[in-house]
Amino acid sequence: MVLHVPTLAVIAVFVTTILGVLLVLAWSRDRTSYALLWWGSGYLAGATSFALLSARGVVPDVLSIEMANTAVLLGYGFMFAGTRAFNGRETPLTALLVAPLIWLTAMQTPAIAADINLRIVVVTLCQCGFIVLMAYEFWRERAEPLLSRWPTIIVLLTQMVVLSLRLPAVLLTPLTATHDFFRSPTFAVMAFATVLYTITFAFLLLSMTKERGELRHKTAALVDPLTGLANRRAFLSNADEFVARNSDRREPLTVILADLDRFKAVNDRFGHAIGDRVLQVFAETVTRTLHATDLSGRLGGEEFAFLLPATSTTDAISLAERIRLGFAEAARAVGGETVAPTVSLGVATCSDPAMHISELMIAADRALYRAKADGRNRVAVIDCDAGEDTGGMPAEPIARGPVFALTRDAA
Repeated sequence: MVLHVPTLAVIAVFVTTILGVLLVLAWSRDRTSYALLWWGSGYLAGATSFALLSARGVVPDVLSIEMANTAVLLGYGFMFAGTRAFNGRETPLTALLVAPLIWLTAMQTPAIAADINLRIVVVTLCQCGFIVLMAYEFWRERAEPLLSRWPTIIVLLTQMVVLSLRLPAVLLTPLTATHDFFRSPTFAVMAFATVLYTITFAFLLLSMTKERGELRHKTAALVDPLTGLANRRAFLSNADEFVARNSDRREPLTVILADLDRFKAVNDRFGHAIGDRVLQVFAETVTRTLHATDLSGRLGGEEFAFLLPATSTTDAISLAERIRLGFAEAARAVGGETVAPTVSLGVATCSDPAMHISELMIAADRALYRAKADGRNRVAVIDCDAGEDTGGMPAEPIARGPVFALTRDAA
C-alpha cells in the first residue's frame, strides 16, 4: 500500500483542527476550568504548524521552518498550561514562551539555521521537555481516582520515546535533502502517526474531564460541604456496607453519637458564620482523632456519628474523651470570639454480630441523651454486651490517633 503524502498531510491538519475546535467548544459549555480551552488552543497551534511544515518548498522557509516550529512549541506550551489548569494551577506566560524563544534564538545561529538535523534536535528536546512536564503534572495528582489518568500518562511517555528516537536517527544518518524529506514515506508515516496520536490524546483529555465532573457530582451528593465529612446518607450506607462485609465478626463494634451543646445559643449570640466555623473545628478535631479504619459523618445540624470497628468499650471511651477535650481546646476561641463550645457524646458497644447498625445507633442515642441529662460536656456509655448503662467520667487527654477523614464517595 502506497501512502499518499499530500493526502495524509491534509487529513492530519484537518483532524487536528477539528479536535482543537471540539475541545474549545467543550470548554464553552463548561467554563469552570480553562484546561479545555488551553488544550484546544494547543491543538489549533499544532494544526497550524503541521500545515506550514507540509507546505515546505511551496511557502517561504521563514514560514515553513521558523514559524512552523514556533507554532508547534507554542502548542506544546498551551498543552502544558492546560494540564496545570486541570490541576487548578496557573502557568506564567514566561513558561509558555521559553521553548519558542529557545528555538528562535537557535535559528540565529547560522550552523543550526542551515542544518535540518540540528533543527530537529533543538525542537525535539523542547518537545520532550514539555511532555515530561505534562506527564508529571498528571502523575502528581494521582490521588484523584480518574481511570483515564494512567492511559494519558502512558500515551505521553510513549510519544516522548518515539520523539526521542529521532535524535539518534538524525545524528547517525543525517538528512541531506530537506525538500525530499517532506515528500518521503517517512514524513507520510509521521502524518499518519500524528492523526492517531491526536485522536487518542483528545479522547483521553475529554474522558478525564468527564470523569472529574461525574466524580464531583457524586462527591456533592455524599459529602457534607461544610465539614467535609460524609453526610447522613453516605454514613448510614457506608456503615451498613461495613456491617454486611463483616457479618461474621467476633470483635466489638462501637457507635459514637456526638451533639454540640446549646449550639443554637452559639448561633444566636455569635452569628451563623461563627457557628459554621465551630462545626468545622469539631470536624477537624474528629479527623485528627479517629483511626484510618473508622467511619465518620455529619447526621445533620450539630449531630455527628462515628463507627469504630474492633474497638472495646474502654478504648471507645478514651477516644470519645479525646474528641471532647480536643474540641474544647481547639474551639475555645473562634473567629476572634471567646466561644468555648462543648460537646456531649454517647457511646454504644456490642460484640454480637447479629445486632444491626440501627440498633447500635439507637443505643448510642440513649447514651447521648443520658450525657445531656447529666449536665452535658461529658461521655455516657451503653455496653450492650453487659446490658447496662454507665456514665462516662472526664478523663485525662490521650495522644491523638492517626489523621483520618472520610472522603470516600465524598460530600
